[in-house]
Amino acid sequence: MKARFLPEARGLAALLATGLLATTPSPAPAQAQPAGPAPAAAPARAAVPGVLAAETVLVKEVPAPLPSDPAAALWDSLPATTMVASPQVTIRLNDRKANEALAKAANRPVRVRAATDGEALAVIVEWPDATESRATPDETDVYGDAAALQLPLRFGAGVRLPYVGMGDDEQPVAMYLQRAAPQGAVSRQAIGSGFGTLQRKDLGGVRVGMRYDAGARAWRALFLRPLAAGGHDLRRGLVPFSVAVWDGAGLERGGNKALGGWKLLRLERYPVDPTYQAELSWGHAPGDLGDPRRGQELFEGACTVCHTAGAQRAAPGLAPDLSAIGAIATPGYLRDSILAPSAVIVPSPNPAQHQDRSGKPGPTGAWPADEGYVWHQRGPDGKKTSTMPEYASMPKEDVAAIVAYLRTLGAEPPGAGSKP
Repeated sequence: MKARFLPEARGLAALLATGLLATTPSPAPAQAQPAGPAPAAAPARAAVPGVLAAETVLVKEVPAPLPSDPAAALWDSLPATTMVASPQVTIRLNDRKANEALAKAANRPVRVRAATDGEALAVIVEWPDATESRATPDETDVYGDAAALQLPLRFGAGVRLPYVGMGDDEQPVAMYLQRAAPQGAVSRQAIGSGFGTLQRKDLGGVRVGMRYDAGARAWRALFLRPLAAGGHDLRRGLVPFSVAVWDGAGLERGGNKALGGWKLLRLERYPVDPTYQAELSWGHAPGDLGDPRRGQELFEGACTVCHTAGAQRAAPGLAPDLSAIGAIATPGYLRDSILAPSAVIVPSPNPAQHQDRSGKPGPTGAWPADEGYVWHQRGPDGKKTSTMPEYASMPKEDVAAIVAYLRTLGAEPPGAGSKP
């Protein structure tokens, strides 16, 4: 197996290490596709979905208006859900010290809180950081602590989740990024369809803010946006989201960061679509996954020629490093990666950003990657296919066992401190 399992992101070095992040977004309108007409508010409050409870953040309903100050007392009153953000071990920068720091990095516990007043949505991201790092415009080797929120442009029953590494060609994402600066936070809004594709967009009325608590040695980042803006409608019972955080003192920038997998926001005033809930639930219910020991045997027998995982080391760059895949990827993504690897074409990290200027820019206006540096091939009809072979005929029991094993990689409990 190779070249499909990379739910990771890169390409933010210019954003988080230089002045390309701006406090004023581009006036270009968002090209987000609406997720369809919003359903009417449900009069009864529905509980957090059963087997997805651990993957779900309850959005608390509060009186309007939502404050835009990350230090507001309201945020402390909200319930917090802890999740894991894992270092992106596949990503390497052209910086030896940064790569050495990444090799020593551990998973980080990230707490997420959320609230709505019926018109806007606030997502609060909190994470421990021993040092307060703020980027300055006149120092190119000083990096600010940072956070990002990612939301699919389209989601719902029958619509697969985007590639968590900034989306993909068929499923772009909305990205909200902020970086600590001397006078607060600088921010950027963008649409992404994969590594190196972020294009600045005004996503409509977004406010952000960061606050460092020196006593607790922790950051809080606030992302506040309308529930519906620019054709991007979040008025649903379940809304997928992902977060990422950067440690400036650890030389983190760009794709060198800690990334969380897709989780869910539960807006209680809107009903849950049972079909969508079922699609998202695979791998979380008893009996969905197999024996991870059997899965490890199968994986090491077929996949470690290309993939690095655990003690098995493959040639760097040949295929994605799966050492932390269990902390980032959903079970459904892992299953589909085995059965139909070409369903999502995973871009390689391409650290030198080699581009094909003779090609056609993608949906966000970015030039395509030079295909000498990618993990796909292109047929006579121009269609991309993954260089990883399909395993559609593999017995479902074997698929379930391999997924169970992959879910163990890098997935230690928050605060455990071990290296993924």
